[in-house]
Amino acid sequence: MFKFSSNFLHFLVLGLVVITQSAFAQQTIPLNDLSAFTNKSGNWKIVGNASADISRENVLTTTPGKGVLACIHEKGKYGAEYELISNLKHGDLDIELDFMLSKGSNSGIYLQGNYEVQLFDSWGKKSAKYNDCGGIYERWNDAKPEGEKGYEGYAPRFNVAKAPGLWQNIKISYQAPRFDSNGKKISNAVFLSIVLNGTIIHENVEVSGPTRGSLTAEDVAMGPLRFQGDHGSLAIKNIVINNFDKKPGTLSDLNYKTYYGSLMETDDLSKLTPAETGKAETLTWEVLKENNNFSLVYTGKYNAPTAGDYNFRLQAAGNSYLKIDGKLVITPAWNENYREGKVNLKAGDHTVEIFNNKRDGWLKPALGLLVSGPGFREVTYNTKSSAMAGNATDPILIAAATNTVTRSFMDFKKDESSKKQRVVHAVSVGSPANLHYTYDLDKGTILQVWRGEFLDATPMWHDRGDGSSRPRGSVTVLGDDMLLGKSSGQSKWVTDTTGSGYRPKGYVLDDSDVPTFQYLAFGSPVTDYISVVNNQYFERIIKVINPVKDLVARVADGSSIEKVSDGLYAINGKSYYIQLADKNVKPEIRSANGQQELLIPVSNGEVKYAILF
Repeated sequence: MFKFSSNFLHFLVLGLVVITQSAFAQQTIPLNDLSAFTNKSGNWKIVGNASADISRENVLTTTPGKGVLACIHEKGKYGAEYELISNLKHGDLDIELDFMLSKGSNSGIYLQGNYEVQLFDSWGKKSAKYNDCGGIYERWNDAKPEGEKGYEGYAPRFNVAKAPGLWQNIKISYQAPRFDSNGKKISNAVFLSIVLNGTIIHENVEVSGPTRGSLTAEDVAMGPLRFQGDHGSLAIKNIVINNFDKKPGTLSDLNYKTYYGSLMETDDLSKLTPAETGKAETLTWEVLKENNNFSLVYTGKYNAPTAGDYNFRLQAAGNSYLKIDGKLVITPAWNENYREGKVNLKAGDHTVEIFNNKRDGWLKPALGLLVSGPGFREVTYNTKSSAMAGNATDPILIAAATNTVTRSFMDFKKDESSKKQRVVHAVSVGSPANLHYTYDLDKGTILQVWRGEFLDATPMWHDRGDGSSRPRGSVTVLGDDMLLGKSSGQSKWVTDTTGSGYRPKGYVLDDSDVPTFQYLAFGSPVTDYISVVNNQYFERIIKVINPVKDLVARVADGSSIEKVSDGLYAINGKSYYIQLADKNVKPEIRSANGQQELLIPVSNGEVKYAILF
């Protein structure tokens, strides 16, 4: 979002980080100093950590150190001197980073200095526009009539923006415009995908020209990365880029041999006479005279333009393998879907052998090969008609136009290092505010919360089904341990219901179909009510009748718990907040097994707090 005169628009500069060497593969950008950037005003600096006040406009505080890029900027001061420009110039590029916005803040990432992906405090908005977080900003033409100057602009599919002060993640895959040998543009820039907080919000969005506030008026083949720094305060960390600045490998000198009959994949074809032999410009199964009971062998030459790791993906109906320089890169196996293998190649030519044996008449023939490597995106080496999309299934989706309760299995992982478990008595509750959660009836706990659409029930209802459903949005994982426990003499939280006398009693719905969960624990009846507040967050009220002595509620656990202000705690590296309704409550932050826990006493029979994410 911009507030400046048309004369100033020409000079506006936004910024981003830079690599000082050629990027053959994905690289993390070290944020140890600002030597890779140009910034005239000094509003950008390297810090150790950042925090934003969720209740105060544009307040971002930092601590000394390295690893975080922070912009501290007073709103209302606009100008190119506040922007950050990389020394790097790029064409095709993938970039991933974590960012934190102060309340009401506004920034943007400009690819090639010209095409903006918006960063904006959009927390709590039910729907999003092009100028909300993750939106592709509009183009601008001062010559058009009022109300028509802004055009194009693409809103994210869903608003999955987190609260101010929380770390958010964005991944952008960008394809630069193409030009012919005379410098004439022959294709537009394309945002191949944008993923915000784990949710795909854009796919294959073509941009006809530079968006508003661009560095240049026309498209360019190469340009810098930029961060906007004159519309509010923000922080950035964990920047990873893949700069696709190298030519892709080539596949040539393709020769094929075909064999027919009831052949096994293990048969020695060198002892047989091929039915046909020939040359091909591109890989295809369509050289075959029959669609089944065949073996097909391709040999050829793959030229690797740059030394490094190459990833090969092969699809073939039936049994197949791939050899490079006589060595198996993709081992023999029966699988109709894409399989992949990685190999380190020296620059130069390498021999390729692709084998496909098919004996299943019900299976459609297919042969496809895709390769990605140092400095280039994945390239297809087969005809379009040769590969098949796979066994796609029309999705079975559950919306939540009204408050909606759905029972299913739910697969759950607390973190990447944890083993996946299947929660068999899960209840997912959806709301028209696009805020949803899953509750485990066996433990009286909230497993996860998410923003976006409600559920994908395809695994549960397609064909015979497996009984499970999947969240359709940006998921924040909470945990699968009992909420209530006893604090005395306990160094480790009890992760199951042993010793608590836990007994589920189901749930009841109010007039708006919002459930109140009921159970027995430690000899006391318990009610658990979760509701949406202001389209922004969940409020949870647990009531315990005649609570036993030393009863506490563990309302959060994670790798870190930071007290942000009275009653407000940031959980798990600022992944989400817990906000206590009663600031007079004295919670305990306890360390156990390398984790931290936030414990609240249940002495008065009630626990009330909010989950802000």
